Amino acid sequence: MVQNKANLDQFSYISEDYINDLLNVVNVIPITSRKEGREIYPNEVLLKENSYGLENESILLCHQIRSIDKKRLSKKYGFIQNDKIKNEIFDAIIFQFGIPIS
Repeated sequence: MVQNKANLDQFSYISEDYINDLLNVVNVIPITSRKEGREIYPNEVLLKENSYGLENESILLCHQIRSIDKKRLSKKYGFIQNDKIKNEIFDAIIFQFGIPIS
């Protein structure tokens, strides 16, 4: 998890470390706080409060994947190691892009 210098937006890296080392941009998924009663859609992933460096229950917005310059990032504050969450992110991305799985 990282934060944007300009407006304090939060992101999760999705590009591989070896690619991040080569390029001046990284692929990220924006993160937003979950408002009470907010539904989670198939192209989103719920992150529990007080996990991965996040204080609030939050949502990974896999429908808003983007590439940003590494210079725009300020601090790293968490890391997703949980395989279940990683699989949920993968599934949300697959859903978003309509990639068929056999």
